[in-house]
Amino acid sequence: MIEPTGVLDLWTLFVELTFGGFWIAVIGLSLTMFLIMGWLGRISIYSVTVYIMMFILSMALGYGYIAINVFISAGLIIAFIFSLKGYLDRGGQ
Repeated sequence: MIEPTGVLDLWTLFVELTFGGFWIAVIGLSLTMFLIMGWLGRISIYSVTVYIMMFILSMALGYGYIAINVFISAGLIIAFIFSLKGYLDRGGQ
């Protein structure tokens, strides 16, 4: 039985009541962020992907999955290196 524990109990709201599981809640919140930032906010797909990857990384860090953390961290580091290389090739513009 679900007991109301307060207004700011986001675990009960998202995981138990709305989505039904932790990873389904992470995927649902990621899709919501994609819709708000990418489609409605017209942010570039690359930026939205980096933000969502960082969100999933933080969720996986809190949940304790090391294998997922290594792959996502490597992807973010590679994306940062390519972004920095592109920035420097343009001359800092």
